[in-house]
Amino acid sequence: MGLLLGLSLGTAIAEGTKMDDKAIQQKIAEAVHTEYGWELGEVRVDEVERLRQASCSFYTTASTQRPLSYQPNYAVLPGNQVIGLRTEGAAGKILDACSAGASADWWAEIVTRFHPDLGGGIVLSDKETRPDIVRKLTQAGQAFTPPAFGADRKSVSFLLLNPETYVLYRVEANRTSGGTIQVVKTKLLGGSQTNSQVLQAGTIVT
Repeated sequence: MGLLLGLSLGTAIAEGTKMDDKAIQQKIAEAVHTEYGWELGEVRVDEVERLRQASCSFYTTASTQRPLSYQPNYAVLPGNQVIGLRTEGAAGKILDACSAGASADWWAEIVTRFHPDLGGGIVLSDKETRPDIVRKLTQAGQAFTPPAFGADRKSVSFLLLNPETYVLYRVEANRTSGGTIQVVKTKLLGGSQTNSQVLQAGTIVT
């Protein structure tokens, strides 16, 4: 079975050369094969158009043969560089290459998809994303807050839902002076108690 492309990979310009969609599709499929062991012919690639930013584009992948719960994410950066969750410093590389003028919602999605200690989940960008969770927050005496930058625009805070465990976290992601992305997760709903974890990963490319 040939490679499937769910949505158009779009058009991007890097160093004056139009990207070859088939080549990008092939590179993403090869990355999935190497990192997750899927057969090349079972990889479906779908662009997440709402994340497209300047010359950067973003994709989810899925298996056409197996009902897997996870969909690995990949980004294509200027210069046709394909990186995924398992690329060292992936989130930092994307922020450095693509974040000019981006919203706090966009930052939250990138950190969620490409920081190795998150790797997925549902970002609550507004009250309509998951009204059931907003109701539970209200019942618990807590307020809903959309993704927001810190004062220096080097950090972002947002609500993140794990759809499998139904646990809601507040995530604080900060680009530290040491060149890492530090993530603090605080459990708000679900589980037996509220706790926090400090996670660090990803060297930022300047």
